[in-house]
Amino acid sequence: MPKFEHNSDKFGYINLESVAGVQKALTALGHDAGAADGKDGPATQKAVREFQASLSIQIDGIVGSQTRQSLMDELQKKATEGAAPSA
Repeated sequence: MPKFEHNSDKFGYINLESVAGVQKALTALGHDAGAADGKDGPATQKAVREFQASLSIQIDGIVGSQTRQSLMDELQKKATEGAAPSA
């Protein structure tokens, strides 16, 4: 079981330990990573840097543990936005 993963009705299952999963997450969060093809190309690297800058975390274009955790946190926030509070 991956340490970095997200699962919600809004986004479905995303494994953030794969490049394709990171690409899906970035796109879901409004950062165009291009096709979720599993390749760490220029569009993916640009989207990673944009995401890092948006959260004021180290902008290095590398999806390390801090960036993966931040992706998980932001996906969770977006997944629960507008959801009715549980009783």
